[in-house]
Amino acid sequence: MKILFFIHGLYGGGAERVASILLNHFCEKHDTYVAVHNFKAPFYPLDSRIHLIDNRIKCKIRGISRITPRFLKMAQTIRKVNPDIIISFLVTGNNYALLANLFCKKKIIVSERNTYKHEKSLKHRILRRILYPAADKVVFVTKTDCEKFRFPEKRLTIYNPTMFDSYADYDNRQKTIVSVAPHTRWHSKGLDILLKAWAKLAHQNPDWDLKIYGRIYGNLAEELTCLPHERVTWAGWTDNIADILQKTSIFILASRSEGCPNSLIEAMSQGCACITTDCEGEPKEMINNGIDGLIAKSEDINDIAQKLQMLIDDENKRRKLSLGAIEKAKQFDKNTFFAKWDKLIEEVIEK
Repeated sequence: MKILFFIHGLYGGGAERVASILLNHFCEKHDTYVAVHNFKAPFYPLDSRIHLIDNRIKCKIRGISRITPRFLKMAQTIRKVNPDIIISFLVTGNNYALLANLFCKKKIIVSERNTYKHEKSLKHRILRRILYPAADKVVFVTKTDCEKFRFPEKRLTIYNPTMFDSYADYDNRQKTIVSVAPHTRWHSKGLDILLKAWAKLAHQNPDWDLKIYGRIYGNLAEELTCLPHERVTWAGWTDNIADILQKTSIFILASRSEGCPNSLIEAMSQGCACITTDCEGEPKEMINNGIDGLIAKSEDINDIAQKLQMLIDDENKRRKLSLGAIEKAKQFDKNTFFAKWDKLIEEVIEK
């Protein structure tokens, strides 16, 4: 089978990581192509058997909307590759792929990677409503969004996977609080909220530290470091996050919006006591409050600080949440994730 995958880019990010994981899996059995609109060298490792296509628009046509040349470029790529099935990630690319496929008539699966309310573009919200019914299947990462889609026979929820084996040892954990906030999503990740919440606690907890992983640079770094940041470490990017999480006591996402956060799933699998917010999206679907994590009120600095202090003060509570998180993380097993995608592709092809 020949698979053509469309995505905006393969640089660092949650959607890009899941795409890379899927591509490496697909190429084991299928002839796999990936067309990248914002072409850069792949950030995550890609199998050499994957055909990487530079799908950038090489010229700008004056007076014509960007939607036209991108749509034409994608249609051209579909005709050239002639795939048995197309898979597209993220709403902007999904809309373009569906437009292009109206004339190519291939089997097509589109996948949402964020919650519906995260999409702020009116144009793409309208296009999504018009074009998504033309897909053979629409994959969501939250049940809440899946249930909103008005064609039940075409909708499906597939959660993101954890690629780490479970780590249940809670001994020898450092008094460290870890969060992840990439440069492009610091606002939706609520990094400013987290810093303000930690500022309320840092002075009274001198043996605890906050570490933030992800690239923060330029004007953003200057803006964030102007906020209170006593004992905050800007740790940058790391490729050994599993080792770090295994030594971490508390993991927190103070997000304003989420899809299906890989970082939270991985922190749960490594036995961290986790805190997330009740923002729009997946986190509140992933955690049973008080059993396998804590849920704080989104954008509520005081409540986030209170939940953090609760775990700092109570090691037994941290251990209990750690055990619950490891058990819950089994639902996000990578083999289950691959099996669902394999079954989905087979069903669409055989339809």
